[in-house]
Amino acid sequence: MKEISERKIKILHAVVDEYIAQAEPVSSKEIQQKYLPALSPATIRSELSALEDMGYLVQPHVSAGRIPSGKAYKLYVDKLMSKKSLTPTEMHRIKSYLDDKMVKVEDIVRRTAKVISDITNYTSVILIQNIENVTIKEIKLVDLTDGSALLIVITDSGIIRDNIINIPEDVGDTYVEVAGGLLNEIFSGKQLKDIEMPTEMIDGELNKFRTLFESVFEVIRRHGREEDSGVYLEGSRKMLDYPEYAGNIDKVKNLLEVIDTKEKLSELMSASENSLSIDGSPIELTVKIDSSDGEDGLADCSVISAKYTIRGKEIGQVGVIGPTRMNYDKVVSVLNYITKTLNREE
Repeated sequence: MKEISERKIKILHAVVDEYIAQAEPVSSKEIQQKYLPALSPATIRSELSALEDMGYLVQPHVSAGRIPSGKAYKLYVDKLMSKKSLTPTEMHRIKSYLDDKMVKVEDIVRRTAKVISDITNYTSVILIQNIENVTIKEIKLVDLTDGSALLIVITDSGIIRDNIINIPEDVGDTYVEVAGGLLNEIFSGKQLKDIEMPTEMIDGELNKFRTLFESVFEVIRRHGREEDSGVYLEGSRKMLDYPEYAGNIDKVKNLLEVIDTKEKLSELMSASENSLSIDGSPIELTVKIDSSDGEDGLADCSVISAKYTIRGKEIGQVGVIGPTRMNYDKVVSVLNYITKTLNREE
């Protein structure tokens, strides 16, 4: 910040804000009229030229105004971005999406991805990576009809699975109740990654529960395997509505290749030496801003990501992909508020 004067900072801030809003090169006249009426257009033009020489601005054409460079966006996010509050309507919408007390983790994740995309109007991504670290709190069995029961597995993050499983027929009225008690003795308090089939416990007298225990064990383990690398994506085509991508087939093709590939999305969401951290945020946020030729498929793109936690349990990462001129303060506010909502005290 020492290399750039306070006046240049104000002008650069104005250029970034205006370009984020309009997606058009910003002129000295617009800056003077909308942001800095005390400065003359000639002074602003001189400062714009200096900012261009410093690498913060780009002039697409000789007669055009300026647009921010990747360097400008990084400075904006790091030092200039204001804190923006969500509207009461937006907060109510988020809470209504996520307010169910007894809901499966998969449903919470899908709702989270949808509400983020709907409110920001960008593409949202959630990667589930740590589901095996959740702890089983309770297992419920509900007798349905002869030969079947509803299995509900409740963890410290919510319900991870409800399945219809088979049970032996003609086993008596107390079979499901007794089996449910035994299941809780075996599995309650254990993390998914530590679950093992206790074959030695179900020999002899408990052998009549073997088939049911094996079914429950397989449901739990299958869930851990399936969700360990799950990817939830919402609004994947919203980027195509922005002028940066409209009509540019190569950019569109590269972007869709990235968001359709789990490995590339995982790499994109991971922190790197080129990422920025946002100071003063209640949660740890990482920002990646494209400043290259987009060889990684993300020309004119930025990504904001954070740890994804439900009721204090980290189960993956959540992120937003948008144009480089995305509304950063709005995205940060949404991610902060959603994290607060998901981790509020019950």
